[in-house]
Amino acid sequence: MGRAWLSLWFAVFAVIEGIPAQQTVPPVGGPYNRLVIRGAMMIDGTGAPPSGPVDIVIERNVITQVIPVDPVSLARRGPGFQRPTGDRVIEGENLYVMPGIVDLHTHISDRVPSEYIFKLWLGHGVTSVRVFSIGSKSPDEMVAEKRRLAAPQAIAPRLYVYPFWRGDDPRLSDPERARALVREWKTKGIDGIKISGKPGLYPDVLKAICDEARRQGMGVAVHIGQDGVVPMHALEVARAGATTIEHHYGYAEAAFSDQTVQDLPAHYNYLDEPARFRYTAKVWLETDLEKLMTQVIPELLKSAQETGFVMVPTFAVYEANRDLMRVQTLSWHERFTLPTLMDYWRPNPRHHGAYHYAWASGDEAIWDRMYRRWLEFVNAYKNRGGRVAVGSDAGSAYHLYGFGTIRELEMLERAGFHPLEVIRAATLEGARALGEARLGVIRPGYLADVLVLEENPLADFKVLYGTGVTRFTTDGRAFQKHGLKYTIRDGVVFDARALLRDVEEMVRQAKVRKP
Repeated sequence: MGRAWLSLWFAVFAVIEGIPAQQTVPPVGGPYNRLVIRGAMMIDGTGAPPSGPVDIVIERNVITQVIPVDPVSLARRGPGFQRPTGDRVIEGENLYVMPGIVDLHTHISDRVPSEYIFKLWLGHGVTSVRVFSIGSKSPDEMVAEKRRLAAPQAIAPRLYVYPFWRGDDPRLSDPERARALVREWKTKGIDGIKISGKPGLYPDVLKAICDEARRQGMGVAVHIGQDGVVPMHALEVARAGATTIEHHYGYAEAAFSDQTVQDLPAHYNYLDEPARFRYTAKVWLETDLEKLMTQVIPELLKSAQETGFVMVPTFAVYEANRDLMRVQTLSWHERFTLPTLMDYWRPNPRHHGAYHYAWASGDEAIWDRMYRRWLEFVNAYKNRGGRVAVGSDAGSAYHLYGFGTIRELEMLERAGFHPLEVIRAATLEGARALGEARLGVIRPGYLADVLVLEENPLADFKVLYGTGVTRFTTDGRAFQKHGLKYTIRDGVVFDARALLRDVEEMVRQAKVRKP
């Protein structure tokens, strides 16, 4: 496929998206008949230690060979061995490679151009996303968008669509009719279902959804809303067959020892977001910590063995609740956050997640105490064999696409994950939760989602941020370290920094136009 053809294709794509063609940044090229990354240090995504140098051969969109080329391996191969060549060779000396990142908790907002979101994701190494909403699109429209973006040269991650189980359709609340609806969604090309409160959390409905979804090879992601946490706390949801539980809800309630419901005041209203988010932290201070660790974790592990259940904490999305001023002034907002997002995130009763009207130090203190328990719980679950994956839930509360995914990696490390465990959570575990047997690991026969990095992410995840990270010499001179060089998705090579420069230009122009 010629470079001129690619340039023309992206010009057309830009017109379709309503974006001036001169602002688009095409990928470097591909998919190639044969792409070779030569002599890189490999982090394969399994949790195994780095290994290298290796030559990685990619044919079209599949990894076909991973060849060690260290001195000992070369000596074993003998003098006649010739290292692979191809249509394109990326010289990987002093570079690192790892699998593309899988973000299991995303929403595509219609408040900003989808191109903006996709370039932020690819610019941060996110090659696959599980999407719960695409603006106000219906399930059918979500599938159409997924298919539109499935073209190899589309500037977008691989999409897995999990529409919300909500609305006025009476089938949503009836177990047997729910099964029929799951089957209908499967025939349309829908990958899974997102449950968030009732009617999906009615016990008989959830069990029917999960059972039918498993029969159809679909996933079920569950946000245990407070309106359904009694009786469907995390243990019951995992037993019902949920693929993943999102966020932190339902775990603390499963570990009550001298109560069965949270201690809520008489004036509490679940639909009042400031109250909701104050009290969802407080429930972690009411739980029995010993029971949480000694009874809830073993029961979750039992369910995981039976159903493959995966925990998706989304630590980073709630950070505004424990340090609002920090997230409002993050260094990347100036260059990478569109004004429409900053406007949307300011307190407004009509905007989900914009509830920080009078968020006080006492509110932040409660959330900080909650975080300590939550982080320790997730790390303990992982240490005892539980599977944990990465989800960002970016797009709300000053939590930006791409940047939010990398922040989630940092949060897992802060919870106690070894950096190799963090990368496994961001790659292999996400692929497993999606039911993708050939994704998330650098291995022959697997899909060619590979990141090429100039810095070692195991030493510092901050180098993955689109801004890079500022470091200083001993004599006080500042210098910038950037990690991600290329994002390879399905064998197509994207220049990550060029995509981010395009995002910066979009933000600059939006600020010029803003009255």
